[in-house]
Amino acid sequence: MNAITATRRTIRREWTVFGVLLIVSVGLMGVSGTRTAHDMQSAVNWAVSPVETFLNGLNDTAVSYWSALTQIDRLRTENARLNQENLTLQEELNRMPSISKLNDDWSKITAQAAGVPYQLTPVRVIVRDISSVSQRTLVINKGSTDGLSKGQVVIDAGGALVGRLSSVDATVATILLISDPSAVVVGKEVNTNATGTIKGSIGGQLQMQYVDAGAALTLGDPVVTAGEALSGTNDTSPYPPGLLIGTITQVSTARNEVVQSATLQPAAHLNDATFLLVITDYKGGFGPTTPYCSSSSAGPGSSANPGSSASPGSSASPGATCIPAPSPLVNPSVNPTTKPKATPKPKATPTPKPVPTPGS
Repeated sequence: MNAITATRRTIRREWTVFGVLLIVSVGLMGVSGTRTAHDMQSAVNWAVSPVETFLNGLNDTAVSYWSALTQIDRLRTENARLNQENLTLQEELNRMPSISKLNDDWSKITAQAAGVPYQLTPVRVIVRDISSVSQRTLVINKGSTDGLSKGQVVIDAGGALVGRLSSVDATVATILLISDPSAVVVGKEVNTNATGTIKGSIGGQLQMQYVDAGAALTLGDPVVTAGEALSGTNDTSPYPPGLLIGTITQVSTARNEVVQSATLQPAAHLNDATFLLVITDYKGGFGPTTPYCSSSSAGPGSSANPGSSASPGSSASPGATCIPAPSPLVNPSVNPTTKPKATPKPKATPTPKPVPTPGS
């Protein structure tokens, strides 16, 4: 019973509040059209207008700041992205000359490999040691597993001589450049066929020495590898003939000298070469020593005496299995055609007979 009474009271209260609000609303609607209501509305609007303006300005300012912060953050992110793209494009642009040079070098290497009458293996330089405090060398990316061996000759994309392999490992090899002072090659001037020994120097120039003083060397003339075998030996040139070494830039001739020298500019790009070619099928170098022939079988193509042995450093002409033994030394003051006279034997002194005495 109490619950029903409470519910009725709640319903009655709600309807009372609803009726009051309805009456007030209708009354306000009735009074809103009067002059007094308009005056009150104008006064209230005038009173709250500064507050409304301030709040609107504050809201606009807050919205503007927030929009600016959002815009700044977006611009910062966009600027960072554009900077990264710019750096990437700049790096690619900086690499373009190198990439173009690599393509050109590889194209030249391929063309050169097709035009050289030797078996060639293209290699790439991975380490450069061209300082003046150590040997001038280049390390390449191929080794014995690729068919390379010590002593093989290396040329560049233009066919110019670069050097020889001084050491070979399984996957890498070292090139001793011809500009190194320890490198030696016999060169021949193209126009006069004058030969000389070419060595490197600290400054990177090549020095051609022991050239016949009668040879007319001209500035700008090319010098190539002689590729000649040493006369009377089994030795052959470690360099194939006709490889361009360089051009003559200076000629030095001393008075009353039988030889002259010249300075060469290397034809190969020794300091900035990227791709090179290794000649793998040329066989050259110093051959074994050859024993002396016996006195009864001396002559070209004769076999060596089994008991004979070669003197140190001796060698034979190409194709010979032995060389004639040297003649014994003869006193030049004695005529070899005159037989020495026999020394006369001393005469024997006769023994005197005893003289007989009388009566004996």
